[in-house]
Amino acid sequence: MNIKLIALDMDGTLLNKDNQIMEKTKQILIEAQKRGVILVLASGRSYSRLMFYAKELMMDVYGGYLIEVNGVAIYDVKHQKRYIYGKMPKENAQELFEYFSKWNVEIMGQLDRGMYDYNPKAILDEKREYRKNHNFDEDYPWTGGTFTFLADTRKGYPDIRYIEKKEEILEDVNKVTVTYWPEYIQEVAKVAKKELKDRYWVGLTSDKWLEILMPNITKGFGLSKLSKILHIPYENMMAIGDGENDIDMIRLAGVGVAMGNALLKVKENADDVTLSNNEDGVYEAIKKYVSILMDKSY
Repeated sequence: MNIKLIALDMDGTLLNKDNQIMEKTKQILIEAQKRGVILVLASGRSYSRLMFYAKELMMDVYGGYLIEVNGVAIYDVKHQKRYIYGKMPKENAQELFEYFSKWNVEIMGQLDRGMYDYNPKAILDEKREYRKNHNFDEDYPWTGGTFTFLADTRKGYPDIRYIEKKEEILEDVNKVTVTYWPEYIQEVAKVAKKELKDRYWVGLTSDKWLEILMPNITKGFGLSKLSKILHIPYENMMAIGDGENDIDMIRLAGVGVAMGNALLKVKENADDVTLSNNEDGVYEAIKKYVSILMDKSY
């Protein structure tokens, strides 16, 4: 197919379990750019946590883009220009902190280079034990991860502000995230999706990671903005992902692919399902659908 743009989710898609881009996948993505395909990293992360991977893929040389924080902003990697579309006002963030505090969950408000982080006492006690059992250093952050109970995100989010009440949120945020163990978060998600659906976008990006954004801010929204900027029709786009925040862009693109490890709802909305993120699933999908790369071995 005549694919001119490839949009890739990061966690669970482009990155393997060790947060690395596998070599075959990296090489085919660089080759695609050499042949004129625009590469887009579409993530729940902000640009500060994406630039390392963008440079690894030489997007600063070939002119790629970032869809940040599920569509909150678009970043032109080569020209270092950022376009912000939908931050969450602090009042809304405070409202969501209050709403989710009725459950035993960790609540985060993400900023460009940091976050507000609230842990109930029960979870904090559990994390102390977890940190001890895993021999983590005493300064290891208390923040949860998309796939792990604790995650060190200080390289991308150095400004971590631990809070105890909503009034400590002093500025607009990119999004609010709620996390704990999968079986608990999925029950919280069912209720939150019903009660908040008229005012926010609510979705699971992994089985333990629930994200809340302002309405209509999605990766599909970001892709629609890029379609206008770059004058590339949707039918010439390919999108690959694994979480519910990827569904809009997967449905919008001419070719929408779910990872083998994707949530069931994502697979149901995709045109095809590839291998997992630990099996070069992105590489296999590109080889299958990007016509200018079908004749080569990488």
